[in-house]
Amino acid sequence: MSTPEAGVALMVTVLAGLAALAIALALPAAYAFAVHGRLQGSLETGAALHAAEVVEMTRQNPAFWEFDALQVSAGASGPAIRRRVLDSTGRMVMEAGPPEGLAWPVMARRAPVVDGGRLLGEAEAARSVRPEMLATLAVGGISTLFGLLVFGALRVAPLRMLRQALDRAAYLAAHDLLTGLPNRGIFSDRLRHALGQTRRSRQQVAVLCLDLDRFKEVNDTLGHAAGDMLLRTVARRLGACVRESDTVARLGGDEFAIIQPQVNGIAEVQALAQRIVEAIERPIDLDGPHASVGVSIGIAVAGLGNGRSADPLQMLKDADLALYQAKESGRGRWSFFSPEMNRKLMERRALEADLRKALSEGQFRLAYQPQLDLKTKRVTGAEALLRWQRPGYGNVSPDSFIGLAEEVGLIAQIGNWALQEACRQAVTWPGHLRVAVNVSAVQFRLPGLYESVAAALATSGLHPGRLELEITEGVLLSDTVETLVMLERLRSLGVKIAMDDFGTGYSSLGYLQKFRFDKIKIDRSFVRHLGENIDAEAIVRAVVGMSRTLGIRSNAEGVESQEQADLLASEGCMEVQGYLFGKPMTADDFAEFLKVGGSG
Repeated sequence: MSTPEAGVALMVTVLAGLAALAIALALPAAYAFAVHGRLQGSLETGAALHAAEVVEMTRQNPAFWEFDALQVSAGASGPAIRRRVLDSTGRMVMEAGPPEGLAWPVMARRAPVVDGGRLLGEAEAARSVRPEMLATLAVGGISTLFGLLVFGALRVAPLRMLRQALDRAAYLAAHDLLTGLPNRGIFSDRLRHALGQTRRSRQQVAVLCLDLDRFKEVNDTLGHAAGDMLLRTVARRLGACVRESDTVARLGGDEFAIIQPQVNGIAEVQALAQRIVEAIERPIDLDGPHASVGVSIGIAVAGLGNGRSADPLQMLKDADLALYQAKESGRGRWSFFSPEMNRKLMERRALEADLRKALSEGQFRLAYQPQLDLKTKRVTGAEALLRWQRPGYGNVSPDSFIGLAEEVGLIAQIGNWALQEACRQAVTWPGHLRVAVNVSAVQFRLPGLYESVAAALATSGLHPGRLELEITEGVLLSDTVETLVMLERLRSLGVKIAMDDFGTGYSSLGYLQKFRFDKIKIDRSFVRHLGENIDAEAIVRAVVGMSRTLGIRSNAEGVESQEQADLLASEGCMEVQGYLFGKPMTADDFAEFLKVGGSG
């Protein structure tokens, strides 16, 4: 028993003992006090009456006081009473009572015999209190028995409740309340124990980190109750996949983990992973609706010959990194940790640290790629492209850090800076030129985009019609109503809206009917194959024709040859950009380009 628990048990025992002692003493004491009061009153009354009788007898017989210890025996139907008369000197004059005398103990009370104000003697009434004493002892015995019963009840019941409460608290401290599975704390203890055993055996220990795919969709669409039901079902299915010696735990949210001790080879771990994937992929009945989720699994193995440290925290980190790799591979898969993953993780952390520093130290720059009217060859504007000269690494492609910026929550700050800088530069250009700024799908969904655009326009003084926001088709995939509302709010500022990378994998033709974009940008992957691939030509022809029919300006990206430019012109494409007409350049170089190439 732990020290706090022993202290509580001692306190409960003391309190129960005091309560039992109080009960054992209080009842007989109260009974004895009542009996004593009743007997005392009775005897005092008897003595007073006897004194009055003696006064009367004295008046009738003045020689009464000359009797010498007159003994009178008398029987009684009630309690045996002994009466005595004593003169003023204390000499007994007369005594009347049972012949056998009074049994011990005896209670006696006296009353003065007074006649005409003169004290003649005393009258005494006495009786045995043995029956009352025996009754008091009986009451005491019963009270003691009752006190013992109370002591047992007060001690055993609270201690039992205490034990149950402590057991429950210990269970809750070690288990997940929703699924009943061990939690992270007990998982770590068992993993530490399992790793300790590997040092004394030739077997291995595997840790599997699991993350449910599409769980958030179920939780958001069907509600938290359905999400809880799904998690409980997943917990049961995981339990059915493992051995009795394995440990399944819920680490939080939709994250689970499994310890597989005493592994004889990688094949055993792969077999478990396969069972789990197949079990979780089966549809789950949620009291009516059915949900289909998958699971991604990251695996780390420790033991003989694999070179991994038998450290619980490191194993969890390795398995979690492998889980990240499994999700990157397409979800619904498993991946084993490798040192290469660790190297990539270190590189990613270094990139994130440098990215935060780049934002705070102003290391970002914008490059501007000219956009030209294909028919007149005049510059109509430029697309602002983010550039980062990373210290020690040189120029870093946006493709290498934009995704990370979105993951770590930096994209909004970087996007705001790009908006401010692009507007600040564009206000110095000729008044008919526009500047195009990319808005990522993540930045579009974050709060504050409208306010950032409005602030950039207000701060720079740029006319709203000269700012063009480029959004990808990925923005249009979710939150249809909210997306259209945001597009309309941005349009209300007076800015232009362009659809970037049109046709790269998402179907957004329906959005062209719901929202009138100002420009459609044909992705460079189609332009690159013009003159080489008839399918690419057909797609470009269809997009340009649709744009012309809808009255939307078309822009072709990545034009690098005159042949591509001629084909685009023949199809009626209105605007182009690419190396054929100008590479991305600094703000100063773009200003010089306008002077040399003409801006209008």
